Formats: sequence, structure tokens, C-alpha cells
Amino acid sequence: MKPEAEAISQTGSQNAATAPDATARRRRLHGGGPFNAVVWLCDEGGPAPWIEKDFSGAVWLVRNTIGRFLVAHEIRVLLRLEKTGAVPTGVRRISPFALREAAIPGFALRDTLCGAFKGNRPEEVSFSGVPLEMLRETPPPRFFDDWEAALRACHALKFVHLDLHNARNVMVTPGFHPVMIDWQSALPTALLPGPLRRFLERIDLAGLAKFRAKFHPEKTTPDEKRRLKRARFVRQHFWLPRIRIGKGRKP
Repeated sequence: MKPEAEAISQTGSQNAATAPDATARRRRLHGGGPFNAVVWLCDEGGPAPWIEKDFSGAVWLVRNTIGRFLVAHEIRVLLRLEKTGAVPTGVRRISPFALREAAIPGFALRDTLCGAFKGNRPEEVSFSGVPLEMLRETPPPRFFDDWEAALRACHALKFVHLDLHNARNVMVTPGFHPVMIDWQSALPTALLPGPLRRFLERIDLAGLAKFRAKFHPEKTTPDEKRRLKRARFVRQHFWLPRIRIGKGRKP
């Protein structure tokens, strides 16, 4: 595959069939919506591309409340977790309403072509910096072991992700290394009571167990099976549903 035909994206939202011309400098990956940032892929010929998340186009009230808070919050979380090696790096504020972080090479776990997700087709998958053949391989068991180690390191630093049941929030990078993205919904747990903190950590671990069971059911431990069963019960009976007020559009 030619380098200029490779899509470069943190979230895997740009596919090879619609990759931009090599001269493109900015490309909108997500349109945002009323309460979400517009996400841009930026590549101006420097050493590496980057991602920008920008609330500047939101209405005044959203921009100056949710926008300001989420930008500051995600920067704080990523800077605290950067040393784990399993989150986006190079994060910095570029305005009160926007941040910048390094683009992650690879593909979202949800976009794999190994057969775990039925219906994925090569022309619809999104990836960058890895050969198409890698998408056809099943992530090895060590991928999930490394993911668990990284997740426990994040928990030790007193943060939980809370959206790891979404396979688009886990990137498979070259060499089958995991990187967790989209930390806007993360919560700090340092001041929480122990039982509540452990409950939230189990939500994260249940997301990991869900995908370990999907890709390598033979590696799922009895403890993980119990964790999955409890998580399903909580999500079905007590977890607040996600309300999508606006849906981002792709160009």
C-alpha cells in the first residue's frame, strides 16, 4: 500500500478508499454536533500528523461551559496518564476551546477484519501506518494482557475511563500494542470512597473482559466471566442510557 493512500486517524474514522491527497493539510474527521467537538486531522509536512478537538464552532453557551470544561479535563487526564504509554501523547491546549494531541497510527479494535465483528469490509475499515494484512490478524492474547496492565496502571494513578465497552476507544497500534483514546468521560477517583472507586474500576475491567472473551474466549478466566455477568446486569438495570442529542457528520 502506498504511503500517500494511507489514512491517518486517531479514531480510525478515515478509510483507505477515501484517503485525501498527499497535499491535504487539514481534514475534518468528525463534524461534532451540538455538544461535541469537531475533530480534525492535521498534517502540515512536519515530523508527524496530529489531531485537533475543537469546540470553537459550538454555540456560545456550549462553547463556554461544556467546551471549556472538556478540553481542560481531557488535557489534565492525558498529562497524568502519559507515562503509562497507553494514551495519546503530545497533548496541549491551543485555545480555551481546543486541544491538540498526536495522531495514533493503527486502527480501532472495532475495525478489525479478523472476523470478530461480522460485516466489516476492507473498503469500509479505517487504518493508518499498518499494512492491511495486520487488520486480518486476530490480536494476540498478549494484546489484552498489555491492555489490562496499562488499564491497571491508569487505575493506580486514580483515573477510570468508563467507556471501554466501546471497541472504537481502543486502538491497535503497530506491533499489536493497545492505546486507549477519548478520555473525556474519564473520572478521577482519588477522593472517592474505596468501594465506589473499585466499582468504577470494575466497569473498565469488564469492558476489557468483554473483548478478551470475544477474541480469545479460551483465555477468559472464571473471575472475568463473573465480572462480565455483573457488568451486564448493572448496565441493563442501573446504568443511565447514553442520549445522543447530535451526531457528528463525516465530510
